[in-house]
Amino acid sequence: MTVQSAILDDTACPGLARSCVLRAETIGCRAPRQWQSGRVVAVFACACYVAIDGGGLLAILTRDAGLVAHGIRLESRPRLDTRLHAGLHVRCDGNRISFAGKDAAIDVSRAKIWQPKLQSGVFDRSPRARQSLACAEELLAGAAARSDSEFLKAVLQIAVPPSAFSDLISVRLLSLAAAQQARDSAATLKAIGGLIGLGPGLTPAGDDFVIGFIAGLTLSAESAEARRFRQEMCEGVAALRHATTMISAQHLDDACHLCFSERLTNLCDAIGRGRSEADLQSQIAAQLSVGATSGADAASGLIFALSAVAACDR
Repeated sequence: MTVQSAILDDTACPGLARSCVLRAETIGCRAPRQWQSGRVVAVFACACYVAIDGGGLLAILTRDAGLVAHGIRLESRPRLDTRLHAGLHVRCDGNRISFAGKDAAIDVSRAKIWQPKLQSGVFDRSPRARQSLACAEELLAGAAARSDSEFLKAVLQIAVPPSAFSDLISVRLLSLAAAQQARDSAATLKAIGGLIGLGPGLTPAGDDFVIGFIAGLTLSAESAEARRFRQEMCEGVAALRHATTMISAQHLDDACHLCFSERLTNLCDAIGRGRSEADLQSQIAAQLSVGATSGADAASGLIFALSAVAACDR
């Protein structure tokens, strides 16, 4: 059905000395289908990315990782970066995925399809929603001191030692804020263009911020005008995907199809529906645990977009 690959826990398959067949628990709705071959392009402890020959990207995730629309999640918790490496050839034969030279495979035959569900307009700017946003901002501010996310600190206006990167972020966020408040699509996309690909790594911080920003526009899109503005942003961002990395471009493409990661979707839902402080704290902790700063950067974009919407009625 779709791809899947992983290497099991040491306890379940010690040293991979014998053949291991791992099972996929869940498959994202945008995961590549009907492919035959690809290669590993990046590996982390809980994630492996496979570029499909002919186009497409598959994320293989361990059980503890939050799911993404272009990924599959295993039933187990292997340490992927000790088993796999970039450049490995991968093959998919029906419901089975295997890695060249590795005595392991993945069975996707019983995996369930996952469809992220983020309802437009849930953040309705009511007193309940505003209180939930304020609580989320307070909780994020408490975590910001422990985070390396420059975007999180800039959005929450937390003082940081001056640097070229932090100064650049501040300038570009000011431009984005003014354009968003004016509902100026061209100016907003121009400001977003200055964030795409901004920062080091396989998923630059600017891209993660933009994903959170689109999630915020979706969560607050109550009116036809707001939905139209959101759609214009998605179309514009889709046209800018070439300016960043392969992995980040896939995450941006998912966001432009309103398919956000599991943890970001859960955080959006908690804010939009005014969940308890304990639930908010739990969802924020899960979101901030994504990557080195990716989760925090996306949370920054979400809060940035929602705060601008909330400020319109003050």
